Amino acid sequence: MTQLGGLTLPGVTLGEGVMLVSVWKPIVLLLPIVGWAWVVSGVLDKHAFRFHLGRKQWNVAHIAAAVVAVGVALAIPMKGEGAFWVGLLAMIVILAADIVVFAAIANKDERVPAEHHLKLDFSKLGEAKQAKAAAKQAGQSELIITGPDKQTIVVPDKDTPEFAVRVAAEALVLRATTLRASQVDLGPTGRDNAYAVSLLLDGVRHPGDTMPGADAARVINFWKGAAKLDVADTRRKLQGDANIDIHGQKRTARVITSGSQAGMRLTLLFDPDKAVRRKYEDLGLLDNQLEMIRELVAKQEGVVLVAAPPDAGRTTLLYSILKLHDAYTANIQTLELDIEDALEGVRQNKARIEEGAPDFATQLRSILRRDPDAVAVADVPDAQTAIEAAKSDIKHTRVYLSLPVDGGLAAIQTYVRAVGDPNLAGESLRGVIAGKLVRKLCVNCRVAYPPAPDQLKALGLPADRVKQLYKKGGQVLIKNKPEVCPVCNGIGYIGQEGVFEVYPLGAEERALIKKGDFAGLQVELRKKQLPSISQSAKRKLVDGLTSIEELQRISTSAKPAATAPKQPAPAKQPTA
Repeated sequence: MTQLGGLTLPGVTLGEGVMLVSVWKPIVLLLPIVGWAWVVSGVLDKHAFRFHLGRKQWNVAHIAAAVVAVGVALAIPMKGEGAFWVGLLAMIVILAADIVVFAAIANKDERVPAEHHLKLDFSKLGEAKQAKAAAKQAGQSELIITGPDKQTIVVPDKDTPEFAVRVAAEALVLRATTLRASQVDLGPTGRDNAYAVSLLLDGVRHPGDTMPGADAARVINFWKGAAKLDVADTRRKLQGDANIDIHGQKRTARVITSGSQAGMRLTLLFDPDKAVRRKYEDLGLLDNQLEMIRELVAKQEGVVLVAAPPDAGRTTLLYSILKLHDAYTANIQTLELDIEDALEGVRQNKARIEEGAPDFATQLRSILRRDPDAVAVADVPDAQTAIEAAKSDIKHTRVYLSLPVDGGLAAIQTYVRAVGDPNLAGESLRGVIAGKLVRKLCVNCRVAYPPAPDQLKALGLPADRVKQLYKKGGQVLIKNKPEVCPVCNGIGYIGQEGVFEVYPLGAEERALIKKGDFAGLQVELRKKQLPSISQSAKRKLVDGLTSIEELQRISTSAKPAATAPKQPAPAKQPTA
């Protein structure tokens, strides 16, 4: 017995130590903390700093989560060995929740581009790291490229001419990825046998570097080979896909080549299926326009025109509208020259264009004879296709015709001229949906300013209600020094959104179309106070989404003439 302050401690002598905690338990508790700290410092903190997501606030939140996690682990109101394991599990859940919450909030922030969204799939990190290491060992290449057969394109030895071609071919993709370009084109300039690179970024073309024709030909052949296209065929239009791994980010490049007297041309489209995949609520339609489209879809009869200039979101608009139909209770079909994305439940028909195949209009007529509930025609290559749509069973079948024209009224005029019979065209029409794309201002660097009264007057905006507009920036202050905005790379815009006009066509509008009175039709549509493309764009301007420069760009851009598709020769017109 040992006496201590009046207390008797049996079996304990002074000078002996007592082990109150197992040696291994603190180490086990420390392991989740170390892993969490690595993710926070190596990934989350850098992400918050790069995209200006409130780095200090997030660090405070992370530390608070760690304190709570440790406190919960040590304060579990249980006894025995089970208390330790329950506390450890609770700590892991809290730390994991901290990471998940950050990723979820950051991915929804407009300042973070889609390609930089955080993905919490760590299972693929080891695989990507191994593949990247193998590629570097083979020749210091930055990309891992695989063909449609899933075979990796081997990187040549560093000292060979083929390696230089590989590096030049990869440079196109790396530059496009840095600038967020959706498309890269390489084609002849027409001078000194030179080729020029151009990039399509948010619908606007940006010039790139130039290269000698011989080097360009080798780059084109490299991408043709990667997509398993016939390298020897330098005349016909060829198309195939190649898969690219860019530092763990997987993308699909659609390789399109064609030949002409000036030389070969190459187009790389990045992730073309994702580019047209969007819910119609996210297109940028105004509330009343959303409701009018729902009503048009519900009627499921007649012809509805879907119009937009080239590269202005026409396919995305068509697909989004088609998804509003219930493909599981109705017979929904498409006719397309190129199927851009798979639509669940929809029978998508790829038009046959080989020699000896029926023409496009005949293929459409064959589909219409199967009594579909709705048919989307993604291309109208000739007038006979429009005629077949006008002659369809308009009381029981909805036909969407996609036209590459600027504006709803131009689409109606194009359709009427193609059909060749205003009465037939007017009788079949039920509506027109037309759109364009405006670039969205980068919210990380946009600059607010008070607009001048005369500027507002020219735009038709009330000076007493509009006190502030925004313009592009391109720079941000980092430690009180102006630097290029890391979100938009100094461009000032990031992403696009649609501006639309939706015009349901009732009996009054159809009567004016039958008379060929398009001026009267325009007046009638204005009476209904339906917003035009220009008015829709102005609303987004006032909301701070876009700029005056963007309104001017889409207003002064080249407008395709509202001409009818090519008329087929009378002798070749199929009978109804």
